[in-house]
Amino acid sequence: MSNLGMNFLRRNITQVNVQKHLSAQHPDGWFGNGIHGCEDMDSHISALLNVGIKPDSPFIQRAVDALTTPEIASQHKNWFIGGEALDAEGRGGNHAIIAQILSWVGYSEDYPIMAEQIALAQEHLFAVFDYTSPDDFSVKMKNYRCYKPNAKFPGANHISLLNATKGWRVGNNMETAKAAIKHGYELMKDFNEYITYRKPKEFGNGVVGPFNYDWQALRPVDENDLRRIMESSYNYQFGFWLRAVSGVPDWVRQNTQTYEVLAHILDKDTFMDMIPEKALKAFRQIIAREPNWRKKTSVKCDVMFAILNACWSILNE
Repeated sequence: MSNLGMNFLRRNITQVNVQKHLSAQHPDGWFGNGIHGCEDMDSHISALLNVGIKPDSPFIQRAVDALTTPEIASQHKNWFIGGEALDAEGRGGNHAIIAQILSWVGYSEDYPIMAEQIALAQEHLFAVFDYTSPDDFSVKMKNYRCYKPNAKFPGANHISLLNATKGWRVGNNMETAKAAIKHGYELMKDFNEYITYRKPKEFGNGVVGPFNYDWQALRPVDENDLRRIMESSYNYQFGFWLRAVSGVPDWVRQNTQTYEVLAHILDKDTFMDMIPEKALKAFRQIIAREPNWRKKTSVKCDVMFAILNACWSILNE
């Protein structure tokens, strides 16, 4: 770890929000209670990286060692409910979570689980060309919609893994990926149902979500739309929406209007007056970085950073 990185770590490690996550690290390096969930490995590592802790910090590196050492990982809940079934059908379950975490820290793409999941993600992405409707790969049941057996369609785990890795971007793959995303967007932009995965009998039946991608986050939004999102009766909608649009890769983005609108409200400096208090509290739980919100300037900086983070790439084109 560089001296600059070590100095940054020393300055930030005492923050309350950082200490909260570090307190969840076991002596062997594993974070939390399992591999996937609010109090588990992926959430703690994501949160630490989100507040600026570097991948080469000793805390993150010990966690990576724990994740990639079977003797250590097997001592913890290194699986989530339904993950084994998703892996068995080639949708990406436990292995997808492991690959996702490793991609965040720049782990070798030759690592077997990484290579497996990158190839699987490509397979799901390029499969969209086979469909003309969501009914081609999913079926409406009595109380939910689920994927048809063995049908492939890109989820959030596939798209984010491809975005975090580089080795697959050879030949015409990038152009094909952009075309696949465009086709997927046309299929899904007005489709608001959540698609689940029905586990086979040998895995206990029941349904589990295979990390659907938020295709609606790719739709253009004007200022009136933005107000409706902020004022939604579902308090978390603004925070989740802003997190989604912030995470859209440039090769996935389908419009610039949304980001121009966000830049415009930043420029006008009216965004804090637009956000209801309930939506603001929910936003804090989802993507806030400031260790405390006792000062109005801290709150404003947190929201400003999130909005700027969303539209930065557009502002620099």
